[in-house]
Amino acid sequence: MMLASKTLGRAALKVDARRTMAERTTPTATSGRGGATSSALANWYGPDRAKIFPDLEPPSHLKGEYPGDYGWDWVGLCADPERFAFLRQAEIMNGRWALFGALGCLAPEFLVRNNGAKIFGDGVWFKTNAAALTPEGANILGAGFGLGNNLPFLFVSTILLIGATEVWRYNGSGGGFEGPYDTLYPGWDPLGVCEDPDTFAELKVKEVKNARLAMTAFLGFLVQGLVTGKGPLENLADHLADPTHNNAVVNIAGNNASKILGA
Repeated sequence: MMLASKTLGRAALKVDARRTMAERTTPTATSGRGGATSSALANWYGPDRAKIFPDLEPPSHLKGEYPGDYGWDWVGLCADPERFAFLRQAEIMNGRWALFGALGCLAPEFLVRNNGAKIFGDGVWFKTNAAALTPEGANILGAGFGLGNNLPFLFVSTILLIGATEVWRYNGSGGGFEGPYDTLYPGWDPLGVCEDPDTFAELKVKEVKNARLAMTAFLGFLVQGLVTGKGPLENLADHLADPTHNNAVVNIAGNNASKILGA
């Protein structure tokens, strides 16, 4: 445990120490590109940025340096710089996975419901994932190469592929692209959408905001699946068809729903 704690601490320090040049020079409320005022960035960075509680002074450790900082840390989780660096990386990385996960939950069910696609488990995300662990499902994922007949190989090869990508990301090498990079922004920008510093700073904010929504959405998908046994799109369709009898109160309360709703 002590060794793990020390390793985690060093990793957190490494994350904080290797921030990108773009973050170290993040435009503030009064200094956009070339020192010019940037009203768009003033909404997201610096002392005059948007805050959850505008009339309250934010904690001293939240200065508006990072994207998604709305000046709210009521339990002081980010007061320690090392923990702040670790939590910031954890939020962004988990948020990116949630963005992919939420899309992966919705896309198969959408294709089945609207295009009549033939997908395991009728496209419901948890049924489709369960089917993917069978030889038949894995063969589909393996594009007919017979990988489903060797699930351990498929598992190990996936881990190695993701592991290699994570090593590249964590080293922040940039993959041959110009500029300093770190563990959060390793330098993959094939379309060049982040070449402008102000645009890059704004896209970081959009990423964090959408990532937080995706994490919340995925949690909702999970709870809905456990309670109703249905996918998110089917749950949405049921609710729109009959909001009174298909909602969170009815699903959670069950037989006592009529008493709660006063029906």
